[in-house]
Amino acid sequence: MNSLASNTPLNGTPVSEVPVVSSEPVNMFETMVANPIKVSRLQSNGVLTGPAANTKSIHYSLANFNVFQSLPKETARGVDDLTRMEMALLSGIPEEIKWSLKKYLTYSNKAPYMISLRTLPDLLPLFKTFILPLERIVEGLNKSSICDSEAMDSLQMGLNALLILRNLAQDTDSVQVLVKDVEIKSFILFILKKFQCVATGDSRWQLYEGNATFFNELTHYTLDLMEAISSYIAPAMKDDHYFQTLVSILNYTKDRYMVISILRSLSRLLVRSKANEESAADNLDHKTLSLIVSFLLVECDSELIIASLDFLYQYILPGSQRIIELFKSKECSLILEATLPNLLSYNIATPDYNLLQKHKIKLIKRLKPPAPKEPPNLSDDLFQQLFKLNEPLRSTAWLRCCFEPVQEAEFTQISLWRSYESKFGQPVRESGRKLLPAVEFIKNVSNAFNNAAAIVITDPVTGKKRFVIKGIQPRFKALGIADGERESQVPISALKSKFLNDSKEITPARQNSIPEVKFPQVLSDVSKVACTFLCLLSNDTDDGVGSTFCQRIRPLVLHKLADVPPLTLALSEYMENTSGL
Repeated sequence: MNSLASNTPLNGTPVSEVPVVSSEPVNMFETMVANPIKVSRLQSNGVLTGPAANTKSIHYSLANFNVFQSLPKETARGVDDLTRMEMALLSGIPEEIKWSLKKYLTYSNKAPYMISLRTLPDLLPLFKTFILPLERIVEGLNKSSICDSEAMDSLQMGLNALLILRNLAQDTDSVQVLVKDVEIKSFILFILKKFQCVATGDSRWQLYEGNATFFNELTHYTLDLMEAISSYIAPAMKDDHYFQTLVSILNYTKDRYMVISILRSLSRLLVRSKANEESAADNLDHKTLSLIVSFLLVECDSELIIASLDFLYQYILPGSQRIIELFKSKECSLILEATLPNLLSYNIATPDYNLLQKHKIKLIKRLKPPAPKEPPNLSDDLFQQLFKLNEPLRSTAWLRCCFEPVQEAEFTQISLWRSYESKFGQPVRESGRKLLPAVEFIKNVSNAFNNAAAIVITDPVTGKKRFVIKGIQPRFKALGIADGERESQVPISALKSKFLNDSKEITPARQNSIPEVKFPQVLSDVSKVACTFLCLLSNDTDDGVGSTFCQRIRPLVLHKLADVPPLTLALSEYMENTSGL
């Protein structure tokens, strides 16, 4: 053991040259030399594509390294999208923020329930950091166009954030969060006030023409937000700033989208207002009312008509006083009288009565078929019954079974005799009996039928004579002996009447086809709103202007009821209220 501790060489190697074994951990990568490898973008995933596929470069991928293969599988996925988007907003990096806002915008449009402001309460404060600075930018839009790239980026990010809130405001849960936020409501009013400055020509602030595009986009998003929150801040009091500002904009703008959105907001701001309380509607002048009523004349725009009728409905709902204000203007009264009856059948296909008037109704005559030229055949049983009879009973019974009395009919004497003789001549002679002679047979026709007679008809042109039996014609089907005798006693007129009622022997009456008149079964949205508005007007007092108006247009409404059956139920209240006036 001592020899091992001495300086005696081991295997010829000095002790000083023997490597010392240390207890400290050894870094095996210290002696490794980095060997750079050129990897193109096409090679970064470990698979070559395109022109680089023909190169001899070695395929490399991060996944090929052992250090990455030992990581848990869950880490390959990373954080979820919502967390990634929120972190991007908090990062302060412009590119990350733009990417995040773009993703949020997509979610708000495609799946707003995923980013609800109620379930994600941290989102609204984040969006506000981009929206509220817009006030400072808007204040400067009365000067020159925005040239500063930083201000432009702030403006675009603010508009994107505002558009996201506008989309989320369509969800009930999210809009309730927005309504509680004072800063958002203050921002909405701020933008509306700036638009009011433009509408009223306020010299203190006017929009620079080059900034109109940005301000127009901003105003549209703000009006949509206003429309969403208006139901939650109703009813608007008399001096409500939102209501007054919206009315100023309505009297100024020609933008159809803005007009419809403003009308919807004003209607909702009047919800739950009461007749015994001051309301924002009390400040409306006749100019504004006439403008709103005039929108009913735009027949090609159902959305605008519905928005106008909805506002008028909310305006007159609390009591009769506002009905008087509405009809104070002769212009409003005339427009309502001209449009409301027509709106009852708006976009409804009414029956085309002109098509019926132009169509010629032509009845196809009900004609009885021509009389047979020969007597009907006898069944074996009926023949045997007639054969057993003796003359002149046989000939009388045969005539009654096979012929019928008809006033204007005729049958030649020779054909009548030959028909009878061909059936009974030979069988009667073989039985040893005699057949009634032809002359006696012809005379016997008058015994069978009281109104039948043998006559001679002379043709006035040729002078030829025809010997016929007047007053009988062959039956379609032979009758029994008893039936034939009974029929011979019935007057000719009665026989004719019965014959005409016999559908088996006479062609039924037919009529050429008439164009089908189709009545509508469903009301349009405009017609439903018009019905609701009329029913509300009819609830006015008996001597009120609303009731008088409803009574005045009642004849026109009745015409619509005849053309559109579903209106009967929708206007039942109106008809009941106007029936006793």
